[in-house]
Amino acid sequence: MKYLSISILFFLLLSSAKSFGQQYDFVKILPGIGIVYNSDSIFLNKTTITELHQILKIKENSNPNVFVITMWDGYDSETLESISGTEYTREINFKSITFEFADETDKDNLKLRCITMKEDNTLKIYTDNGLMLGMTNPEIREFYPLTRKKDFISENGLNYNLYKYGISLQLEKLENNDMMLIEISTHVIFE
Repeated sequence: MKYLSISILFFLLLSSAKSFGQQYDFVKILPGIGIVYNSDSIFLNKTTITELHQILKIKENSNPNVFVITMWDGYDSETLESISGTEYTREINFKSITFEFADETDKDNLKLRCITMKEDNTLKIYTDNGLMLGMTNPEIREFYPLTRKKDFISENGLNYNLYKYGISLQLEKLENNDMMLIEISTHVIFE
């Protein structure tokens, strides 16, 4: 009888520990490289759409023949020449993460170009140097010193596009002039 009551008590403790266990997944951002989702690596320009579905254990629920054709034009920042182009794009959303695949010519082999993450209570999202989504008043310049003239910070200090590092950050203004980090994107490094 004593053995049975100890077994039941142990089972109750074990089952209650499971219900209070890890409630979120870990996402480590490697700027300009990709992310680590729990223990699986997702690389920019390498991970395919099929591999992404396998890593995230999600079903392909959209038609693979459906994609967006984007036409763009603008000016080269160095030569000031007019430039334009067309590319195929496709987005895959998982929790609060958006994976953007694109290619200029091959719609069947889109490359992972950008990963954008927003705060989510099921994910613990942080960079390789400790910057974390949801941080209040992060000192971004301590984490990522500005080194290039193409790196951009908005006048209000809420948007950072740090092309040399392959990372973009968006903050939200709170009460008392505090700012909270609400979005991090990693993309291919632009030199």
